[in-house]
Amino acid sequence: MNLETARLELLPLDPGRHAEALHAVYGNAAVMRWWTCPPTGSVEQTRRLLADELARPGATLWALRRTEDDLVIGMAGLLGGVAIPGLTWILAEQVWGHGFATEAATAVVDHAFQHAGYDRVEAWVESSNTRSTAVCRKTGLIERGRLPQRYEHREKPHETVVFGRAKKPDPISVLHLDPVLPVADVPATVELLRAALKARVSFTAGEPADVAGLVFGPWSTGPGVRLVRRPAQECAPLEFTLDVSAGFADLHQAVVASSVTGIEPPADRPWGTREFAFRLPEGHRIVVSTPG
Repeated sequence: MNLETARLELLPLDPGRHAEALHAVYGNAAVMRWWTCPPTGSVEQTRRLLADELARPGATLWALRRTEDDLVIGMAGLLGGVAIPGLTWILAEQVWGHGFATEAATAVVDHAFQHAGYDRVEAWVESSNTRSTAVCRKTGLIERGRLPQRYEHREKPHETVVFGRAKKPDPISVLHLDPVLPVADVPATVELLRAALKARVSFTAGEPADVAGLVFGPWSTGPGVRLVRRPAQECAPLEFTLDVSAGFADLHQAVVASSVTGIEPPADRPWGTREFAFRLPEGHRIVVSTPG
């Protein structure tokens, strides 16, 4: 099915037909800076990449042809093989900054809701990719969460912002989820986690404190943990994982320099992460994890 916008015609993607034009996009290092794979080295490699993307279950992709000159300037569509339809787009560098990405993404979202029968779409964008985060917001997607990722060709992990838009307003939205750790000494545990994990106190209650909230990050809200004072015999050991996209080595050094015990050294895990762990006095095990 062809789609049309004010300046674009979206043509069902044909790897054989469109690979040559799109190689100028997928072979450009600046364009591929935030992509899931490195730049392609040939038209044939671009063709295989497009064919692989199109072969994923549920994928619906279009080549973007500018109507004023019939030039193919990029690709947009819905990714396949994902739980929630994934909005994707990529544009030739020479047409950046003219609103084509927003125009194409809007057409794809409208198609998803009006013709494809989907009730929501998502877009996963690297947080440093300010152009794409702006496209998401202009297309009506809002931030739903953040997670660490690492692509195989990247040396370091990065932070991904998950944007989403529902066809109808969501009736229920979970805004936050904090684990609750029972501890024998709330003020002492607060100081320990401030030193070990650079945690910041969001609130305390009681004198001395018998409840406290900690946030891991510089903002007023975000991933965190609540501490509640309980008798030592009621503090059954728990475990939670802190996923980070940057600063893994710095956090490990801070933990080593703190007064925590039971430190487990960094190790690569078979599920694709690198982790270290330590224990609080009550036996709670805290795992710090980053993409491997």
